[in-house]
Amino acid sequence: MEQTDSGQNSTFAVLNPCGIEKDVPPVSLAPRITNLDNKTIYCVSQFVGGADGFLQKITDLLPLYAPGAKTVFKHKESTYMSDDQPLWDEIRKEADAVIYGCGA
Repeated sequence: MEQTDSGQNSTFAVLNPCGIEKDVPPVSLAPRITNLDNKTIYCVSQFVGGADGFLQKITDLLPLYAPGAKTVFKHKESTYMSDDQPLWDEIRKEADAVIYGCGA
């Protein structure tokens, strides 16, 4: 409480600037593959800051370093914070691993 010049008491409400944190349940990591032999690796680009060029280069070169690996380049059409359910469904169905990146 604070006293004003007229001698009256004033009441102030103070808000927490941190907001309210929601509980987020932990999610375990996906199992890791032990090698890339006969595996399909999706290289997904956000197109931000030159990521397309970088991920395309990985897509082109990875099979040279991991013979037997198949790479697929995908350009995520929506922004990085938005969902792209058809893309994630395709990756779940077709890919053994994902390299996901954006340049910034």
